[in-house]
Amino acid sequence: MAGPFLFIFTGTGGSGRKTIAHRIGEELGLVPVPSYTTRPPRANEHGKVDQDYKFISRESFAARMASNEFVETTLIGREQYGIRREDLERPMLVKRNAYVIVNTEGADMLKRLYGSSAVRIFLYTDKTTVRERLESKGLSFETIDRYLNNYTEEVIYRKQCEHVIENTELIPTLARIREAIQSHL
Repeated sequence: MAGPFLFIFTGTGGSGRKTIAHRIGEELGLVPVPSYTTRPPRANEHGKVDQDYKFISRESFAARMASNEFVETTLIGREQYGIRREDLERPMLVKRNAYVIVNTEGADMLKRLYGSSAVRIFLYTDKTTVRERLESKGLSFETIDRYLNNYTEEVIYRKQCEHVIENTELIPTLARIREAIQSHL
């Protein structure tokens, strides 16, 4: 059996990638790989240790970029996001499977870098559900609009992924993802 694997959760904004990735990651003992961002924490992210993001200043981000710490960076709106090489490679060195949550651009880049060790799991849901989920998070109209404008482009990427799963209901979706991941382990 090959491995270790990097499971890449990608898909449309508002598809439930984070919720699902963390549930499955914890259940299957996968190591989470955080994303660094210059974005300020949203209202629901204040005061808690965030497993998705390490919030850092623009200066700190620029310094880490200059010292080549990031394996992947992207600009979304006016904010930068990046995955540190060390965070990705540490679990692999000790033969642990890891997971990361990135946009389609990041998924593509990580697949090119890690080849058959990288397994993309594409999650999506219909546009109406995406809007409802984003609105329930209290995101601004501009942010929701940006997510919805990227929807079509993001959905097209699913054809390149190893696993494509529509997330309409949490429990059946978790079962399909568990099955997909276990097919590699």
